[in-house]
Amino acid sequence: MSTLKEIAFSKEELLKCKGYVPKFIDGKTNISCTPIISKNRRQFLPKVEGNKKGILHYTNLSVFYHSERKIPFFSAYNIDGNERRTEISRSNSFLLDPRIDFQIQLSTKFYDFKYIDDKTNKLRKVFEIGHVAAYNEMCWGDEAQIQTYRTFHFPNSFPQAEILNSGLWRSLESYIINETSTIDQNKKISVFTGPFILSSDPVYKNDKTFQIPVLFFKVVVFSTEKGIFSTAFVMSHEKKIKELDIIEKVVDIFEKSEIVPNFMDFKYKKVFQISINLLEKESGLNFTWKGVKKLKIENQINQLEIIKNKRDVLDAADHRESFKIKETINIILP
Repeated sequence: MSTLKEIAFSKEELLKCKGYVPKFIDGKTNISCTPIISKNRRQFLPKVEGNKKGILHYTNLSVFYHSERKIPFFSAYNIDGNERRTEISRSNSFLLDPRIDFQIQLSTKFYDFKYIDDKTNKLRKVFEIGHVAAYNEMCWGDEAQIQTYRTFHFPNSFPQAEILNSGLWRSLESYIINETSTIDQNKKISVFTGPFILSSDPVYKNDKTFQIPVLFFKVVVFSTEKGIFSTAFVMSHEKKIKELDIIEKVVDIFEKSEIVPNFMDFKYKKVFQISINLLEKESGLNFTWKGVKKLKIENQINQLEIIKNKRDVLDAADHRESFKIKETINIILP
């Protein structure tokens, strides 16, 4: 008899997956993935066995994958805070997805490159395998364990410097999980996460066929008494990868930008929360849906330049204090 883990990674079972649910939040508002990437970008979607549109479906999760850059355009997924599950096991490793060519996927070999940490004099990996849809975000529902295991496919990942992946990025994941578990009304949300895929992304010295994504986004769509809203967060590991001297070229990706809004009470919202319009402008993606209101942003400044210069939690905390933000809840960072 097959184990849950074997079922989760079985090609036969993966071919049955339906993926992200567009009308998940209220059963009627269609928060579709179709308009997010433009027609000319769709040519880079891979040939996927079992899906003529080139989409990798998992359980309540769909990945739109860039076959040449070997990273996703984005992952779209649903979370129901009413059905959180505990005691869910995580997979100890990422696996290749058998439905697409192995050659267009990153693998463990890519992540083998190491550097010597000056502070500890120990070898550390240059990049961690960063979840796009994180396993702990998907710990909900009757199929929580299988759903969680399936996030451990390489197409649902991107390389992130350890200081971002284990720090600020994880704090944002934890915040979203906490928020969906504690809100009083509709606990269902839809999330879109991915890297900015830009021609100006720097080339990786250890693998000159690979351009390193520098900025990463999360778009959250949620319901309130006043309707359905969307907001966005952006984070960067540019400062860290410059310090590591692992890139062939450094390009100032943004010259002019804007800034941030108010989304509930994420500790670092004043640093990392940006307007949907700004995200659309700089990423080339479209997060505009009928019936979904974009959270308004005020006091616009050159926000993306600020984000790129944040190295870690302490950096962000210092900046947060400069804004004199009043915290309404205390989020414990992992």
